[in-house]
Amino acid sequence: MTIKVKTGSSSADVKVDQLNHTVQIQNSGLVIVNDTLKLSLKGGNGILLQNFSLGFPFEYGSNLDYCFAYNASKPDERLEVELDVGLGGRIGFYGVNIIFLGPGLNISNGKSYDLTVVFVYSNLVSSETETSFNVTFPLYPSLAQNASLCRVTVVLPRDANYTDSSFHEKGLDFNITTLESFRYEPAWLTFNMTTGTFPLINVNEIKREIKLDQWGGLHLSDMYYITNKGFALASIRISLPKGASDVSARDEFGDLSITLQGNATTSTNVTISFRTALGKNSATEFTMTYNLPWKNHVNQHSWRDYNLTFTFFEQFDLTIRELVVTVTLPEGAEFQSSKPVDPQNIEKSVFQETVTFALFNVTQFQNLDFSLAYGYLVFWASFYPTLWLGVFIIIVGVIALLWQAPKAPPVPTIPVPLEDLRSFVEAYEGKTGILQELESMEQKLQKGRIPRRRYKVRRRMLEGRLSTLSRDLTSLREKIRKGGPRYTDIMRQIEVAETMLEGVETDIRRVEARYRRGEISKGAYGKILEEYHRRRERAITTIDGVLLRLREEIR
Repeated sequence: MTIKVKTGSSSADVKVDQLNHTVQIQNSGLVIVNDTLKLSLKGGNGILLQNFSLGFPFEYGSNLDYCFAYNASKPDERLEVELDVGLGGRIGFYGVNIIFLGPGLNISNGKSYDLTVVFVYSNLVSSETETSFNVTFPLYPSLAQNASLCRVTVVLPRDANYTDSSFHEKGLDFNITTLESFRYEPAWLTFNMTTGTFPLINVNEIKREIKLDQWGGLHLSDMYYITNKGFALASIRISLPKGASDVSARDEFGDLSITLQGNATTSTNVTISFRTALGKNSATEFTMTYNLPWKNHVNQHSWRDYNLTFTFFEQFDLTIRELVVTVTLPEGAEFQSSKPVDPQNIEKSVFQETVTFALFNVTQFQNLDFSLAYGYLVFWASFYPTLWLGVFIIIVGVIALLWQAPKAPPVPTIPVPLEDLRSFVEAYEGKTGILQELESMEQKLQKGRIPRRRYKVRRRMLEGRLSTLSRDLTSLREKIRKGGPRYTDIMRQIEVAETMLEGVETDIRRVEARYRRGEISKGAYGKILEEYHRRRERAITTIDGVLLRLREEIR
């Protein structure tokens, strides 16, 4: 393989003496490929190696979530990696380029360098049954030159038994004495789980909100949006930071059942039981809320300088496609800086600032620790108590003044003419009838039972009548309200019920659209619709009850 170098000659050759290719299938469904290569000189007195390239079949490129490299003897010192750079000008390969820092890597005669490159893949494992799984992966790495020896190891998940593979003729001995350049060999393997579970979950998005209040409270809320790629998923296990308290979980229907494990000195493991088991390719949303000890994460460096040390996310073994973290500072606090990354957005209100960070394709192999510095004056903690005390004093003073002021004569109640009540009831019933007819016509049009031209003509006529009735009802409402508090309350009940009805109709259309897009399961869709229909019935019942009372007064 020809390598770019800084040397007196135009090029220098580096050879791969030995290569260890380890494929690990994690219990989360991620596939971790670890390639450790021993590099040495093919000839010459010495070179400054600036980069090295390797890759894999291009079909796996869309499954690559993260890649990193390091000197095998110094795993904490990461090297720079360029992704999707091709491989030796050949078509069909996804290449990565490893950049050596400084002037380059010095390889002298008789010396070698151990380079480790790690690839993190997702969505390579699929479920055949509840206990049988299939995984595909590159059996060998792709190099631009031959390797003298390639040792291959496939590590199955815990409690898994090998059943079959595309290379069954070789048994389980994949080692080869010479790995040819530009090797292209996708492979598959099947295994059975003997005990335990093997969930296949896509974490589409997590939104974490960290709120610091002026009284020393640290409150967190984590919203998860996940998709189940395996068979029925009844629960999920999540790790929270040390010292988590007041833990709860909920979805759009209400609280979810949880089981906690851990204490103040260890991480808290939470098992969340879903309302109904999540089917294959079904998505769901849920939110975790909890509190953390202030002293574990917030330090005060001076009379006004504070520092929040945290991690964007902790103890997970899946790829988070999108992670959005917002930090809401105490009221009166001012953001100063953050490291190692800058915020994507800083939103400022009158008294408060919210700092937002966004990360993509987040894996367990990235360092997600961060710190945030902010300035804060302690007098803000007493701002609201002082404000409320002032408001209370003002209210007491106003009440005292009103108590001593002469009482105004009572406002006479104006009787509501029965004709106005009758007109209101008839107009409202007419409006309801038109809305029902419009809904019926819409259903007939969708089923092809009414010509579109006739539908349009009839709809325009009904909408004209509906507009006239709405104006009449507005005028009648004002007249009836003048009849006193009782009639004012009656009109308010109708308006509240109408608002509820309009909101429910909007919610129904929204959830129908989500179901058509496949964002929620059929079971969840049915439960949501059932709840919305109950709300609609309550609103309709309220309106019918008001109209019934008005009819009794007319008689």
